[in-house]
Amino acid sequence: MEERFKIIIIEHEDNVRQALVAVFEHHHFDVEATGNAELGYEKARSGEFDLLLLDARMDDRTAFDICTGVRARDPAQVIFMLTANGDDSDLIKGLADGADDYICVPFAYTDLVQRSKALLRRSRLQSKTPSTTQISLGDKIEIDCASLSGQCVRGQLEFTPREMRVLEYLYKHRGKTVDAHELLNQVWGYPRYLNTETRTVAIHIATLVNKIEGDPENPQFLKQVGDGAYQLSLE
Repeated sequence: MEERFKIIIIEHEDNVRQALVAVFEHHHFDVEATGNAELGYEKARSGEFDLLLLDARMDDRTAFDICTGVRARDPAQVIFMLTANGDDSDLIKGLADGADDYICVPFAYTDLVQRSKALLRRSRLQSKTPSTTQISLGDKIEIDCASLSGQCVRGQLEFTPREMRVLEYLYKHRGKTVDAHELLNQVWGYPRYLNTETRTVAIHIATLVNKIEGDPENPQFLKQVGDGAYQLSLE
């Protein structure tokens, strides 16, 4: 029997919202949907949904506020953001505020459903195996994966769950080159046949570099190796 997931959709355009409801119900999701950001925010914070599908263009409460509030309530909540804006600054902010991934409008509905299912299954599996990893980078950075936090000479470090999963995977494969498609497969759970574009990985890596490196322009620990591949070193 196919696993069922419960999803809440917060989308301000009626026709897009109705189409999303139809396609997710067709794929056996239990769906609630609203065009009201405040109502959607309260529902999303209830803890009863496996997935929050969030329109980045909401008016009465910004998607970034919703994302931050929901993530604060439940660090494990899976959040997928829909955006019509391909600008990196918006995407960086959305992912930094806790979105697990995003997809740009226009998009293929079947692609969104497949990615949502894969992300939910991987997140559910990850929740059953909580991290106990402690990461030391050099002699001045200590990171506790379980608490999504760390300490460096500049002070306290805070990470989103997806950032920490990326960092933890790279730590387990430290010294080795890991390409973006491997991270999409192992951290997000996306099958390679989806051929998902790797921008979300690049943004997560850039955010991690800014957090853990004293000089992000000349990183010591987390470096890009070639085109779309990364390596974590401990010294």
